[in-house]
Amino acid sequence: MVSKKKSLDTLKLLITDGCNLSCTYCVPESHSRKSPKKKVLKHGELLRLVKALAPQGIVNLDFRGGEPLVKKWFFPFLEEIVRSEQYQRISLMTNGVVLKDHAVLLRELGLKEVNVHMDSLNFEKYRKITRGDHLYRIYAGLQEAEKAGFENIKVYVMILNGLNQKEIIEFSLLTKEHPYQVVFLEYVPYDAAETNAKRRELHFAIKRIHEEIDCFQKLLPVTECQEEDREVFRFADGKGTIRFLRPLEAHQCDRCTRIVLTTEGMLGPCFLTDKFVDLRPLLALKEGQETSGVSEAVRAAARFRPRKLPKQEKPFRLCGQLCFVDE
Repeated sequence: MVSKKKSLDTLKLLITDGCNLSCTYCVPESHSRKSPKKKVLKHGELLRLVKALAPQGIVNLDFRGGEPLVKKWFFPFLEEIVRSEQYQRISLMTNGVVLKDHAVLLRELGLKEVNVHMDSLNFEKYRKITRGDHLYRIYAGLQEAEKAGFENIKVYVMILNGLNQKEIIEFSLLTKEHPYQVVFLEYVPYDAAETNAKRRELHFAIKRIHEEIDCFQKLLPVTECQEEDREVFRFADGKGTIRFLRPLEAHQCDRCTRIVLTTEGMLGPCFLTDKFVDLRPLLALKEGQETSGVSEAVRAAARFRPRKLPKQEKPFRLCGQLCFVDE
């Protein structure tokens, strides 16, 4: 148990550390986009661990990266997970660059929820933020996902002062034309390597985002979606909804219901702690005999959860932040 009120129920599965973008807030100019090579699990081994985790009360599965869709084995992997019927909700976080090519297949394989990270609607600004020239592909990917019949399509946007803060209203207007949920994120230069003045200037408070949209047109609360850690609103004439993600400092670690499984087979609460349980030894057992070991690993991950956000002395990529504060 994580607390008296909430227990672990969501697995964030990192399909890969690799990505086909190199966003400025995720990979600073002084860093290489290439991560050091790691000894990762074969997808069959990863599949075995994911299936073993489901009976431990884990009912939601979120595929993360990097960019999951760059891995060809992801599609048969997804098919096998859906066929097992072990998870109540399965979602995918993608940057959308290759979504158009795979949206129909993903839906046919049984995926119902896709989350697209998109930080600008302007081609020049998008290129400046992501160091990629793919915005037209993301537009096409969203359209293809909508046509394919996904039940939930979310657009995640990180508001960066001086870069895309003038697009807040434009993003909110997407919910008038499409049944999307637009999720506004507050950039927090949290780790030690990003606390210099230049990166702090990128911060734009979530409260200001809310106020700016509400000033443009009154936001109506979606009462059935209101919880402690999320606020969801809509326009009176909107087809979709707008959500404001709580800033990192407000995250309550002891009430978090998520755990993370890395591509190396390490299970832990999140990337704000270096305490992880190595599940790889369990793969030496005969299939079906790993239950007790997985059960103990889940309990250990819950114990490793920090009581509050620890001070970071080393940098971590922002997509790592999204692994534990977005749902």
